Amino acid sequence: MHYIALSPDTAAASRLLELIELVAKATPMLVADYVQAHYSPKNAAREQLDKRIGFFMDWKTRGGIKIIKITKSEASYIETVVEQPFTGENWIFAVQTENKSPYRIHKLLIGRAPLPIIQPSSGNLEVAESIITYTRKLASADLFSGAVLVARNGHILAQNAFGLANRDFSIPNNLQTRFNVASLTKSWTAVAIAQMVEVGELSFKDNVAKFIDYPDAESAARIRIEHLLSHTSGLLSYFTDEFYQKARHHIRTVDDYLALSKDQRPEFKPGSRWKYSNTGMVLLGKIIEIVTGRSYFDHVKTNVLDRGGMKDAGFLELDRVNDNVAVGYGKKWSVDGCEIVNNVFENFVGGCPAGGGYATVLDIYHFAQALLNGDLISMEMVNLLTTPKPELNSPDYGYGFSIHTGRALFGHSGGMLGASSNLDIVNAPPGWVIVVLANDLSMRAPTLKARQLIGVSQPETEAGRTYLPNAGITAR
Repeated sequence: MHYIALSPDTAAASRLLELIELVAKATPMLVADYVQAHYSPKNAAREQLDKRIGFFMDWKTRGGIKIIKITKSEASYIETVVEQPFTGENWIFAVQTENKSPYRIHKLLIGRAPLPIIQPSSGNLEVAESIITYTRKLASADLFSGAVLVARNGHILAQNAFGLANRDFSIPNNLQTRFNVASLTKSWTAVAIAQMVEVGELSFKDNVAKFIDYPDAESAARIRIEHLLSHTSGLLSYFTDEFYQKARHHIRTVDDYLALSKDQRPEFKPGSRWKYSNTGMVLLGKIIEIVTGRSYFDHVKTNVLDRGGMKDAGFLELDRVNDNVAVGYGKKWSVDGCEIVNNVFENFVGGCPAGGGYATVLDIYHFAQALLNGDLISMEMVNLLTTPKPELNSPDYGYGFSIHTGRALFGHSGGMLGASSNLDIVNAPPGWVIVVLANDLSMRAPTLKARQLIGVSQPETEAGRTYLPNAGITAR
């Protein structure tokens, strides 16, 4: 990789060089002192200091910052593409300063940049082993904890597990470990709905009001099943103040989740915009219950998980004894250092139609194969679910499935404290299935490296937006 040396010829460039040096030698106290001295008051108040410390310490562990490209340079703004040398991840990294002395940092902007496309090896097994080797390297630096499975054309080429399932007792993850797959669960819900459409129990064009007046009669008459599946309903999320204040063992049923957002009205006219909606997926779970007369969990277990050969997958009640379940972990930073915390009191007790299901990497692989073989729904329906819906203002998301640029791949990801997941079912080049499950928030790097190593032919996207200069970047 060719790196660029940056000259401190503007205020923004000088600050960027300071940040690169800060990352290289970061300690919690150095970060705290720098933020206090060189961030504008508005910027310093934008995010908790502990989170900023964690950000800089994480980047230090990933090898620091090396500039690959300067995409824009002005007196008070500079935007670059950078690499984290240890992991090879690429990012948009931009600094905006105040317009006058002392030129404090007004915004630090971070966005995901695509890895360069490479010509993959001709040997499938060699590529698969390269993915495992890369992930092992991450795990050795405590940058990955979980399991990875690589397959092509119906054959598993490599799989391995890394890190600890339980840090209290130093129990390692293994290939039988069940992980919280978070929002990947949404694809299970979408398949269950599609099955019902195929047998005529409902239609994608049905209004929610046909089944339930939620969140109110007027909204239910305007929102259709297709809006819920494509995140274009305008509904928001059950992650409300009540959710965080309520004891989690009181939130178990689909109705419990819907009650958390019952007072929310749609943010926009259905079909006019795209916005990720956990409540929309939970509402689909309620519709499944109304139509079938069964609980969502029982119905999906029978019709999706069991039919898909996902023998260890399910919605676990975490206040009961469960075999081979990974505890979720995260890092909590402060000026005093790093503490590893678990997500026991953050986690769902039993999951819901929007997230919180558990599975092994083999379970998720079997789910992918069941889709590809037409075992769960027809291939025509698979194509419908995994095709963009621009007519609903959803160009990069189908019905319960995320869609990569040019439909080079489809699948779903998920993430929350102590859990992250990703399923890639690849079309270009064809035949690959990549599963990454983690009991922390570490699935990103192995997922992107796998896409690069197998030679995915289009730049990667996230949440329906390609990360190019000045697009999709967020303030830190």
